[in-house]
Amino acid sequence: MLKQKVDHRPMGSAESVASIGRLHLELDAFAVIGHVVILLLFAIVTFGIGVIFFPYAAAKLILNSIFISDEFGRPTARLRCTMGWAEQTGHAVLWALLVGFTGGIMAPFYVFALAQFVIRRTELVTI
Repeated sequence: MLKQKVDHRPMGSAESVASIGRLHLELDAFAVIGHVVILLLFAIVTFGIGVIFFPYAAAKLILNSIFISDEFGRPTARLRCTMGWAEQTGHAVLWALLVGFTGGIMAPFYVFALAQFVIRRTELVTI
């Protein structure tokens, strides 16, 4: 049996990775606090049903606050999440039913499904 020679360079070596920029987050404490206050008020008005939308709104807020800069620090592109309320509602209801019918077994998988759902609705736009 022939053995193949394996290259033992780390995956992130400088020779094999092309850089297109660095990620930066433009999110301050006031935006986060304002977002949380609005969602808490929404949850109170809807008698707790509004809490279902918190993970979606938080993910969208974070993704929409990320931009990519070039080697000189100038912004070149941003992430834009285009997820709407109808999509969020459908996804949340589907997962609430799944978690309810399985007695909570599907709950840990919800985080990964949410990440996939949000990332599929996110695009990179140039500035």
